[in-house]
Amino acid sequence: MTVDVDDVLDIAVGVLVDAEGRLLIAQRRPDTPGAGFWEFPGGKREDGEAIFDCLGRELAEEIGVTDLRGAPLIRFAHDRGPRPVRLHVWRIDGWTGEPGGREGQTVRWIARDALDEVELLPATDVILAALALPRRYLITPRLSGADRKAWFGALEEALGRGTRLLRLRDPDLSDARYARLAEVVVEQAHRHGAAVLLDRDADMVETVGADGLHWSAERIAAARRRPLPRERWFAASAHDARELDAAIAVDADFATVSPVAVTASHPKAGPLGWPGFESQRDDRALPVYALGGLEVADESDALAHNAQGIAAIRGLWPGAADA
Repeated sequence: MTVDVDDVLDIAVGVLVDAEGRLLIAQRRPDTPGAGFWEFPGGKREDGEAIFDCLGRELAEEIGVTDLRGAPLIRFAHDRGPRPVRLHVWRIDGWTGEPGGREGQTVRWIARDALDEVELLPATDVILAALALPRRYLITPRLSGADRKAWFGALEEALGRGTRLLRLRDPDLSDARYARLAEVVVEQAHRHGAAVLLDRDADMVETVGADGLHWSAERIAAARRRPLPRERWFAASAHDARELDAAIAVDADFATVSPVAVTASHPKAGPLGWPGFESQRDDRALPVYALGGLEVADESDALAHNAQGIAAIRGLWPGAADA
């Protein structure tokens, strides 16, 4: 679902992250909409103002910091508050000055695992998901039919290179064989601090200690509700705006949209291209990975088109691009 662009208010938001990984939040004053709720600092864009200029002005006025250093995190719209807004969110890792409430508001540094202690503004969960997710999402090739030693060697190499989120995909395996594989992959990934999403069901996630589920667009369409608690990731595959809306309806944390480019696995599928990806993704309120025929070199294009990053099999699996 998209928000009426004729009535949307553009807001620049800064997520300040300190050297300890804590986040700066501010409490809305009693005389403001959403009084008492906590939020990441920012404010309304003035006519003709660039978003980063708006963010710099607002953070200087609100919390007294200047010389911001950071990067865009996510752009999305929602109507969960008193009026529709489009949030342009930046992650800020450097600044000049000591943050403090310059307009009478309370500010505090808080660890991410302590955020449930405060009442956050609606839709902050979307920002936190984007903040927690990496820029690259590995989808494993099938183990069935492959050399087992080489497959696990490639997985170990990918994890050693910094892969922190992966989807274990092998539709050819029975549930029993897939579960046995998942147990091994989860143990291997967790040693590197990486999260593993499965393709099957919530019971298997709990049984093998995985970190979430990733369901197909067809399975998402048939779902009535989110199958996992918020502590686990729940992801969705999508190919267009309608399927993204279905993912949002069942409270998915993030999605993939494909194919952006021509793929080896589906060479006849018409690619979206970057304009098509951004059109389907639009300003929907969840992080979205670009998928299909992409590799690490495409990551900057993905970020420029409001993607969380890239998802890939061949483009992220060691040795696959040379196969």
